Amino acid sequence: MHSEPSSVDPDEGGKEVGKAAGRRHQARLIGILVVGVLLGWFALANIRRVQIDFWVFHRQAPLIVVILISGLLGALITFLIMRHKPKAEE
Repeated sequence: MHSEPSSVDPDEGGKEVGKAAGRRHQARLIGILVVGVLLGWFALANIRRVQIDFWVFHRQAPLIVVILISGLLGALITFLIMRHKPKAEE
């Protein structure tokens, strides 16, 4: 098990500096849990099948799959555009 050693700040009367980092870690875990629950609820609320019309053929898929694929394609396009953007000189 990996744990970071906590250091003691003598100016703080011996309080551990790692407590603040532990609270931040705990808050982050709670935030991830809340987002996970919301995403699960969103997925369950959007399970009905929808018609997808392409130029040549038609398919049906759950709405959540269509939303996720659209979001991933948008993120990929954004990544590809930003990757080739020249950096501004400082």
